[in-house]
Amino acid sequence: MKPTRLLLSCLAAFAATAAFGAPPDACTIVSIDEVNTIAAGSAARISPRRAGNPSECAFEDSRRGAVLVLRLREVQYAAENELQYERENLEKIYRGKVKWIEGVGDRAFWFQANRSAMFRKGKTLVTVTFSREKNANEVDTMQLARLVENRLK
Repeated sequence: MKPTRLLLSCLAAFAATAAFGAPPDACTIVSIDEVNTIAAGSAARISPRRAGNPSECAFEDSRRGAVLVLRLREVQYAAENELQYERENLEKIYRGKVKWIEGVGDRAFWFQANRSAMFRKGKTLVTVTFSREKNANEVDTMQLARLVENRLK
């Protein structure tokens, strides 16, 4: 292969991956103060768990125990199919059914078995999980999910 063709193919591959960007940073989409308004001031620090795609962040208490885990994942194709795939896997693993929620993103569900919410906004899939027992309920989780949804494009 000629060096110019090799260079052009490398540039084309780079342009394709650059066009498929990473989702917003999970640690900056909501502030610790906003989490504390829902979690009654129990979050003391933000701890990034993963960067890039998916982006995952934990809001932790003073003993480094997770209060909230927020995960954002950007999909390239068929975001609705990815959401349904995640739902099917959760229902198979936990042997339960999800509860569909209206008014959060394009589609959203609450899953009582693992106490998490997942929603889709455009091509971004968001998972919200409160680890603190007091906040691991549908109302608090969906309240934070709506806050995250408002920040997404």
